[in-house]
Amino acid sequence: MLADNITMRLTWLNNDFICKELYAPYIVAKDGDYLKDLSKRLNLVITQATRAGADEKSIKILNKYRFKILEALKCYYCADIAKCNTIIRNLLRDIGEDPLAVSELQSSQAFPGVVSNELQFFRSRSGNPSNSFSAKDMLHLPRSLRAKSGNYRFSIPGNPSMYLANSSYGCWIETGFPADIDFNVSPVLLEGKQKVFNLAVSTRHFLNLNELDSIKVHTWLKLLMLMIATSYRIKENNRTFKSEYVLSQSIMMGCKKLGYDGVAYYSKRVDNEAFALCAINLALFVDYEKEYAEIVKHIKMDDAFNYSIYKKLLPSLKYKDYELRSVATGFVTNIGSFDRQHPYRETEFCDFDKFLFYTWRDKPNGKGKNQVPWGVPVE
Repeated sequence: MLADNITMRLTWLNNDFICKELYAPYIVAKDGDYLKDLSKRLNLVITQATRAGADEKSIKILNKYRFKILEALKCYYCADIAKCNTIIRNLLRDIGEDPLAVSELQSSQAFPGVVSNELQFFRSRSGNPSNSFSAKDMLHLPRSLRAKSGNYRFSIPGNPSMYLANSSYGCWIETGFPADIDFNVSPVLLEGKQKVFNLAVSTRHFLNLNELDSIKVHTWLKLLMLMIATSYRIKENNRTFKSEYVLSQSIMMGCKKLGYDGVAYYSKRVDNEAFALCAINLALFVDYEKEYAEIVKHIKMDDAFNYSIYKKLLPSLKYKDYELRSVATGFVTNIGSFDRQHPYRETEFCDFDKFLFYTWRDKPNGKGKNQVPWGVPVE
């Protein structure tokens, strides 16, 4: 049986499967273009797999997920939101809890690097330095302010998620490229026990599948189809309804039903998924039991620091080292585009990431990250 699995992998997971049209994110002009474009790309996955000689079971999986994803979207368009959510939740159950798809945060395959190494996150807010955002200010919206919660990729009005990124650069692009004076960032640590669903997959990963058995390959194909469906940017402005959020939000609600704590995914604001390893997002679900969700008991976070102030510091204060898991992966961690790409290690964002963590670590009077207890004070 093992020999059959190996043969299956090597006969079709080759360069005939990959094509640039499947590199996320996908950009369309109008909301009305989303369904047609998504259908075309899901069909392309099946065409490429067939051309590469995929096994019968893989093709069956791809066809099933194509049909179910499009059916869910069409149900939503017909106001059958309950059926849409049920379809997606059943797909999540079908994927199951293979570690490739679901695992504790610290060991999640969404975040490359040595599992035992510290996994750093960042959270940002916009506003000039006079706001002086405390760690508490950087948490998710409290229950008393839930009326301000909006419609986002993995959030619905009234039920926000807490968004983190694995770099300050990821925060910057996700908050709309704010000016330095308005860019405030906190370093964040999580206990790592949160159960996370992994949507940080890519067609670029297919060569790595030679190390996996057929079951994991099939899990990867299922995740790939969901990733494609949730990796759109739509240029049309002044929209109240956003088609590209429908399936993401259904995944969020399905994950919550299944007892998961969050979703990891590549930023959709990058030029190409090849430049997303330093822009991996984590959406942590918020369940209001009191004013804040239970998740705050498992977070360490420092007060925010303003990027403009950081840039005014002398080099002797800025250039100290700190081991960042985001760049210690063995992968190329460039940002930018194919025309102009730059190693993340050689950016000021990377130095800012290090600054935030080593100044937090070295805080006196028991305020350092290694001294403070888990749980951001919210009283």
